[in-house]
Amino acid sequence: MEDLDQIIDTEIELLKEEKYKIRLFQVEMILGIDADYGVEEVSQHLRAIPGVTVITILGSTYNKNNKTYKSHLRFKFHPRKEAIGPASYIKKILLPTLRSGKIPGTKIIRIVNKPERIS
Repeated sequence: MEDLDQIIDTEIELLKEEKYKIRLFQVEMILGIDADYGVEEVSQHLRAIPGVTVITILGSTYNKNNKTYKSHLRFKFHPRKEAIGPASYIKKILLPTLRSGKIPGTKIIRIVNKPERIS
């Protein structure tokens, strides 16, 4: 009987761990960033988007004519609700926030890849 109790306790602990496990995803985008705002400053604003955990700047090029940066960024994010998948999160939260003007001086040029789960 003691073995059964140990098995049950072990399974309960595993369930508790699963409950608090964060679903973490990443997606890469190319953004146009106005030089007046700067890539680092904009990346700080991007981190404030609900669900975004990390912004990594993979590279930037400066266009003197337009006074803009073309920046390749990696967004790591976790949808807060289990019912929202990564594609829905991007479509319903990330892209509308970027297009809304809440992140000044940014323009979406393109999404580089599909979202992938990293944990």
